[in-house]
Amino acid sequence: MKDFIKSIPSSFQQKRKQRNIFRFLRFAGVLAFLVVVYMNIFRHLMSQERGDQVVEWIESFYWVLTTMSTLGYGDITFVGSPGRLFSMVVLFTGVFYLFIVLPFVFMEFLYKPFMEYQTGARVSRKFEPAEQNHVILTHYDSVSHALMDKLTQFGYPFVLIVEDLKQALELHDMNIPVMLGNLNESQTFTDAALANAAMVVATDDDIRNVNIAFHARDEAPQLPVVSTCSHETTEEILTLAGATHVIRPAKQMGSFLARRIICTDNNTHVIGSFDEVQIAEATIHGTPLVGKELKDTSLRDEFGVNVVGMWERGHFQQPEANALLNNHTVLLLAGREANFKKYDSAFSGFSHNDAPVIIIGAGRVGRETAKSLDSMNIPYRVIESDEKKAGMVTNAILGDAAEKTVLERAGINKAPAVVITSHSDETNVYLTIYCRKLRPDIQIITRAFLHRNVEPLHRAGADFVMSQDHMGANTIFNLLNRAEILMVTEGLDIFSQKTPKSLVGIKLKDSRIKEKTGCSIVAIKGDGGTIITPSPDHQFPEQGEIILIGDEAAEKAFEDKFCSS
Repeated sequence: MKDFIKSIPSSFQQKRKQRNIFRFLRFAGVLAFLVVVYMNIFRHLMSQERGDQVVEWIESFYWVLTTMSTLGYGDITFVGSPGRLFSMVVLFTGVFYLFIVLPFVFMEFLYKPFMEYQTGARVSRKFEPAEQNHVILTHYDSVSHALMDKLTQFGYPFVLIVEDLKQALELHDMNIPVMLGNLNESQTFTDAALANAAMVVATDDDIRNVNIAFHARDEAPQLPVVSTCSHETTEEILTLAGATHVIRPAKQMGSFLARRIICTDNNTHVIGSFDEVQIAEATIHGTPLVGKELKDTSLRDEFGVNVVGMWERGHFQQPEANALLNNHTVLLLAGREANFKKYDSAFSGFSHNDAPVIIIGAGRVGRETAKSLDSMNIPYRVIESDEKKAGMVTNAILGDAAEKTVLERAGINKAPAVVITSHSDETNVYLTIYCRKLRPDIQIITRAFLHRNVEPLHRAGADFVMSQDHMGANTIFNLLNRAEILMVTEGLDIFSQKTPKSLVGIKLKDSRIKEKTGCSIVAIKGDGGTIITPSPDHQFPEQGEIILIGDEAAEKAFEDKFCSS
């Protein structure tokens, strides 16, 4: 069965060659048939004009050939009308073949194959990496495109295997390292230098990903194979096929969107951790912190939490001492579990909203968001216009979210947050603007299908936006035996790095990390434990670890400035 599946692509190519040969033979056969018929008619008509004189076959073939080719030497001609009429028929037949059929045959069977060969030669059939530990990609889509950008940014070599020559040429013209090959053939993975690769990534549909994982595992039993999947039932099949890491983008996105909901209370909501160091978000709506400058809050001294960032209507900003806090401010905090419990006991009673969260869309992402809210014991209502999808979730309201009456039935006037999960970014922009108009104080969390629409969604009024392609790309990228990375939101990460040799023994104030890279220090790990609020005079330990926050450019700048030496 396995050999049969592998033979399918080659059998299609063989059939195409056979079909072209059959066409050529058919043209040649028709031409030969006409020549034979015309030779017989010529002998008959010419023998009549010559008084029943026998006409040789060689002479008749010579006349038909010169007439059909339009050479027309004129040494053999008809005198009577029947013969001249016949000559015109032969001439027109020759013109048809000469100017229509023959160019087609030439283009189809000579010029076109030659050009395909010449053009195809631009795309390599074998990848020869300059260095080992490259990444092999097996499908081109928005996730792999974002992953390639990140690999390029951090200097990781990679190759993209493409089966279609036309697509391979287009990607080659985009300066993407591409290799032409059949993913159902083991030789393709050998030609991609699988033995020296760091990872194989499959981001196609579930069935294709299973086959890719199976072939890659056959060729390299110890190699990490990462695959995406759309359905829950496929996860186990991909694992059995050989995938070491299976990512469900819809589940990942739904969980992320649910964790961003923080308007239900003033408690800290943990979004990730680095061992004992936890990262949490907390709204300060209605608390005594509103109206104060950050330096006057004493959060570090009283509760042991470190403010590593602040959100203002979806825009992240570094914590400045004179930053003024307001009802819309969301704090990004670093601390231990005990620190957050102490913080919660001080601020949890000021604001609480038990109204259901509104989820717009009951697609895969919407359903996964609902599951996450269920596990968090947060009430919700789902608006869906498709009756079949609406039946797949509880607390569903059938209707169009663009209608005010439907949103009011869902409780837009009291809801603490709305999560927009539509598959269309244009629809998401529209609904974001509409919900912001109806409720200026509501928290709006939006899913972007494409990364380029993240900024328009922020401008439309969304508090948090995450693109599915970048989330999937970051997750895959983090599996390259790199430092742990926590994605706070689109383009903003908290990441850990082993203390670079260039920083060992240097004081924080002398390192000027923020000025040089744009990163801010969240915590420092060393032999003496973890310090969440290091002083400016604290020195970086030799066998330590630094936890920082910054965007992708800041992360790359940190590696270039301090880790390259």
